[in-house]
Amino acid sequence: LHLSTGVEAELLRREKTALVSTEVTPQHLLLNRSAYQRLGALAQMNPPLRDEEDNRVLWKALVDGVIDCIATDHAPHTLEEKARSYPDCPSGMPGVETSLPLMLTQAQAGRCSVADVSRWMSQRPAELYGLEGKGRLAVGYHGDLTVVDLQTTRPVRNGEMVSKCGWSPFDGWELVGWPVATVVAGVVGYAHGVFHEGCRGSALRFT
Repeated sequence: LHLSTGVEAELLRREKTALVSTEVTPQHLLLNRSAYQRLGALAQMNPPLRDEEDNRVLWKALVDGVIDCIATDHAPHTLEEKARSYPDCPSGMPGVETSLPLMLTQAQAGRCSVADVSRWMSQRPAELYGLEGKGRLAVGYHGDLTVVDLQTTRPVRNGEMVSKCGWSPFDGWELVGWPVATVVAGVVGYAHGVFHEGCRGSALRFT
């Protein structure tokens, strides 16, 4: 389930069973309806951004284990597409590129731990979907790894986004934990701003 409200989180706190898995996006944890004043139609997404109280309740549900993992709902619509009038303006916003530093910045602020972030964004998704060889560093696993810089703070800048859309709802936010290298199946695919085009992932296998 893709959660966006505190009401949903509290219902699941009471009623959730092993048959139900849940996720939440950084957008729904960190943004609320006040973002419409700054972003306008760029903030339009489904489900929509809610209230600050929903942010708070969703965070608590995530930390308490009611919510299983972090998702991005990545929808890289361009600025031209988002400039269309409603209802032709597409819903959604980019999320993949900033998701990890957003969550690691929250860890640095004391809202969770780095281990929590790793569990929510790697281990639990792999477990829930039954992804073979994914979700941890261990013998027999694929050797997928992201190396981050927890010492350097730098802002999100629209002009530096690698995603095709070229913008982020978090433009101007100061974040830590930016990836400096990515290892895919034991091979360095990205390092210090350079993508190694010969490095490619493989089709997921499910257990």
